[in-house]
Amino acid sequence: MQNIITQVPQNGDGQVNPLLQQQNYDQDYYNNNDNIQDDSYGNSLIHLNIQENHYFITRDQLMSLPESLLLCLFPSCVFLDRDGQVITNLTPEDEVYIINFAPECFEYIMNVFTKAHDDLINHPVDKLFERPNNNSFVNTAKGFFGLGSNGSNSNNITPTTSNTTNISQNKSTNGEHDLLHQKPVIIVLREDLDYYCVPLKDCGFETIPNLNLTKEQQNDNNDDLLQHFMAQIKIAAGSYLTNENSIFQGLFSSNRLKYQNLKSLNSKVNKNNKFINSSTNNELKLGPAEQHLMDMLCSSGFTKKSQWGNRTQEPGKTVISSLSLCRLENESTELFRNKLDQAIINWENQQKSKKFNTTNNNDTISPTRSLMNLKTSLSRENSNNNLKPSNTIAGISNTLKSDKQQQSQKKEKRKSSRLSQLTRSSNNNSTSFNKKNNDNNNDNSISLPKVYDLVPKPDINAKLLLFWRKPARKCWWGDEEIDLEIEIYGHWVNDPKKGKIINLKLPTSANLENELNMIKLPVRLHIRRVWTLELSVIGVQ
Repeated sequence: MQNIITQVPQNGDGQVNPLLQQQNYDQDYYNNNDNIQDDSYGNSLIHLNIQENHYFITRDQLMSLPESLLLCLFPSCVFLDRDGQVITNLTPEDEVYIINFAPECFEYIMNVFTKAHDDLINHPVDKLFERPNNNSFVNTAKGFFGLGSNGSNSNNITPTTSNTTNISQNKSTNGEHDLLHQKPVIIVLREDLDYYCVPLKDCGFETIPNLNLTKEQQNDNNDDLLQHFMAQIKIAAGSYLTNENSIFQGLFSSNRLKYQNLKSLNSKVNKNNKFINSSTNNELKLGPAEQHLMDMLCSSGFTKKSQWGNRTQEPGKTVISSLSLCRLENESTELFRNKLDQAIINWENQQKSKKFNTTNNNDTISPTRSLMNLKTSLSRENSNNNLKPSNTIAGISNTLKSDKQQQSQKKEKRKSSRLSQLTRSSNNNSTSFNKKNNDNNNDNSISLPKVYDLVPKPDINAKLLLFWRKPARKCWWGDEEIDLEIEIYGHWVNDPKKGKIINLKLPTSANLENELNMIKLPVRLHIRRVWTLELSVIGVQ
């Protein structure tokens, strides 16, 4: 039975969700079977029929979805066939029928979770840090999208009872906060919106004199006209609300928030007892709880201009369901990997640039070149000494011969001294050259800096762990007045008592569309919003 106010089924009988019982049963099944290698039970296919759109998903894939999404897919908490009968023993031949869920939303869920599991398997965070995987949370990870015990994940280890027991110990040692850095994390934000339409103009009914109708028939016709009139209003209001895609716009529509801001504005009175111009404070201020929620989401991947990933209206109901799946910007995302790759390229270019500059700035002298310079200088010196001016060779006396012998001895000493200096200089230059080469070789062996030295560690709000496996819900009411364009069987008339009203008239011709009139009607919408926030850590059971 549905509640006349909330328009949703009542679940106050205290029954436990059978799907969650099934999920717990699957966990016990794995824990009590230590030697499972081929999990045919978890990899068995389930045929889903979502509004005549057919999908095949394994049991593990389905049970890996967070609780809030499972309750959206199966609001009655059981598997139903096409006739609405409960499927007690589900087999691959059975067809699970889902009527109150949009297929576009299901595909949106599958795309986001598939990408997250692809990052978990093909781009593990442990590979970035090149460290062994000793976290027992990974050992209890369940497969998704064909990545079970027989999947391609080399790190996937079948969980045992001892591993499951160690989970509580690792929570205290390693810390659950590390999971937000090590695993792909998805923030699941869902809004269930119910709206109620109240026309701000009265309506009347025009009788047709040519028709001989009884009073009961006339009342039935009036009821049909009124039903069509209200249906058009609800359809137009649903179209208007569906196009409102902003996520955080709903937070500012709370009646309590409007009342608090109006009260705060009215309390600001100047000396002349006149209200302060409201144009200076035209934006509503969120309350502490709402502002804290918005800040936490905006610091985790959302923005103030974020829009719903999927927003659809349930057929035949004044209910609009919205869903946004946001990947937490941690080390498992493609964005972080791209930043790290670019940082490594920049670091390598810097090292090459340093090495190139160091090589060009070294003034090294080779021994061969030094000897050539020495020979050149000696030859120049000898030539200069041999070109001493003299008048005649015959006039040289024996006394000058002794002077030449002394000069020759001095030249030999000077030559020997220069050779020794050259040898020492050559040895020093050779030693310096070898030292430079050794330094360059050491530069080539410089190790790559650590990951967080290249890329800053993502700043993750640890309060998100409060919503891991524990969906939180927030409900509030709001109202707004809008003008809706609707097509009705009627027109505006002036009533002497009520003023301008809408006069509904039963169509008389066979062509009903020709008697439809487009009017603009002021309507007040009373809106009830329910937010559900949950954190899903991929790869952790």
